[in-house]
Amino acid sequence: MEKLRAISVDIYKSKIGDCSNHGISSKYDNILLLCEDGYIEVNGDEPNLCKIVERKIFDSKYLHIEPVAKPNGLGWMAGGCLVYSCDSRFGVMSEYPLALHDRCESQELYNKLSV
Repeated sequence: MEKLRAISVDIYKSKIGDCSNHGISSKYDNILLLCEDGYIEVNGDEPNLCKIVERKIFDSKYLHIEPVAKPNGLGWMAGGCLVYSCDSRFGVMSEYPLALHDRCESQELYNKLSV
């Protein structure tokens, strides 16, 4: 099996505190971002391993980063942190800092916070 490769990317947190509901950003200062020509070999089960996700919103492209691990609740959502690296490999993937979607909520918590 071919090893996955990644680069280390810094997490930039809000000064008001962590809003990730115990997500990656509450435990780490950086993530391992999957990257074909990355300098770090990974197995795929690292707790801070993430990927870039591209979504289409109307006619625009929206990029964000989310963990490779499956969410325990409704799905990944933004927790208030951004990620960025001056590594040129990150610059090829995105020209600007990306939101880290590492927050996950149960249906019950989601309903409670949505009122």
